[in-house]
Amino acid sequence: MTSIAYTSGDPVALAKALSKFAKDHPEYSFKAGIVEGRVIAIKDIDALASMPSKEEIHSKLLFLISAPAQRLVTVMNAVGRDIAVVINQGVEKTSLVAQRKRRPQPQRPSRRR
Repeated sequence: MTSIAYTSGDPVALAKALSKFAKDHPEYSFKAGIVEGRVIAIKDIDALASMPSKEEIHSKLLFLISAPAQRLVTVMNAVGRDIAVVINQGVEKTSLVAQRKRRPQPQRPSRRR
């Protein structure tokens, strides 16, 4: 018995479905395949079935594209945050010095010999 499977969509999804079907039903097997006009061998069908789907590739690609932008924004925010921390430390130090100056200092007895 010979069958033909066709898809106008993702060939990886079809290869995955057919590979699963062939594993579940050992009486069926692949003879050959055609992907984008090229004849491929049975081992290539198995390799095609082990590839990630189009959706997985798209999501990984979008992640890789957006990751540098996220890092850039993080660095840009860090610069502002670091400046704010330094300014805050300076303000705290200045207020601490001002508080010490306002407090009356205890008089030390003079040491005379």
